[in-house]
Amino acid sequence: MATSLVSLVRCNAVKLLANRACITYQTVRFRRAKRVWGTSYEKARSYEERIAELKSQEPILNQGINIGFPLRTASFNPDQLHKDWLKKRQGKEQQARKRDLIISLEDVKAKWQEEQGSRHVHQIAKHYGIYQDMFDHAFFYPATDLDISYDYDEDFVTMVCTGNRISPADAAECPHVTYASDDKSLWTLVLSSPDGHIDQDDKECLHWMVANIPGNDVEKGEVICDYMQPFPPKGTGYLRYVFLLYKQSEKLDLSQMQRPSKCLSLQERTFSTLSFYSERQDVLTPAGLAFFQSEWDPSVREFFQNKLEMPEPAFEFMNPPPYHPKQVKYPHKEPFNLYLDRYRHVKDINEEVLKEKLKRISPFRPNKPKALYPGTVPLPKSMPSWLKTRTKNIRFGRHQWKGLPGE
Repeated sequence: MATSLVSLVRCNAVKLLANRACITYQTVRFRRAKRVWGTSYEKARSYEERIAELKSQEPILNQGINIGFPLRTASFNPDQLHKDWLKKRQGKEQQARKRDLIISLEDVKAKWQEEQGSRHVHQIAKHYGIYQDMFDHAFFYPATDLDISYDYDEDFVTMVCTGNRISPADAAECPHVTYASDDKSLWTLVLSSPDGHIDQDDKECLHWMVANIPGNDVEKGEVICDYMQPFPPKGTGYLRYVFLLYKQSEKLDLSQMQRPSKCLSLQERTFSTLSFYSERQDVLTPAGLAFFQSEWDPSVREFFQNKLEMPEPAFEFMNPPPYHPKQVKYPHKEPFNLYLDRYRHVKDINEEVLKEKLKRISPFRPNKPKALYPGTVPLPKSMPSWLKTRTKNIRFGRHQWKGLPGE
């Protein structure tokens, strides 16, 4: 009786486990409701559309208009050029090995001007924004090479290339200008600065203009405006001074633009290259371009005081104060010494530097020179890390510790 009861209980337990094993549980997940801000994704713009909108600019009306002569392309046979180069190479290679090879720079310049000179000058002028600021994005390829130089002394001259730097003192006198031309042609030479006008940003300062030049004899041309040296004000950086050579199809009457002799009035020298060319575009064609950059030097102060008889303007760029977040009492993961220096007053920091400087100098002995290798002297291991950083900055002259004499 007991055995049968035990077997019955076992049988029921086995059935119960079998029934439980047959049960399958299905997990049901519910998506939480999300609140979507803004436009739905069906109507919203894509990433590419947003980038295209940011990069879009207003159309430039005069972009792509060539107002000069057609670009000259050198006609040559590549195969024949390669053969000639191989023949010349055999002899020149031996001369170069023996250090007897002499190359004429004038021939190299003439070859460069013939093949790639116009393209290179055009590319540099475009990079410096000359076409954009003076011709409203219209351009031209310089077909005539300008050779412009200022007298430096009795033996040397300062050449004007494409964007080289010339000081106002070196450009104080009228330059020498030459170019290749026939005697029957007429030319106009203009020197202006798109950055030199003090009052009006959209105007230029006219420094020199000579019209109706027969051939390349500039001295026989009609001087419309006498030469005036560059005078970049202090604090304005490098200003551009551009020589433009126009070829005339007929003689020009520029009596309305005639400036007084030795004109020093900046108002009368107000000029616009775009207006000058637009009114005479049927007669003038841009053919040559050269420019240089100039920055303030002491001769500009003398020019303002003695020639222009006006106070010298000086410009200064005011840097905005550095932004620092609001100071907290317990900064997290911030070195306390650097963190506190960030919020200290400048006068307090300068006072600390001055005290350190006075410790090292004395009127009774010469100053010690700085150590050649200041990092070779080891610091004590027991020194705190913040003091090690301060000592290293003092040794190497970093941050506010620049200019300290030797210990």
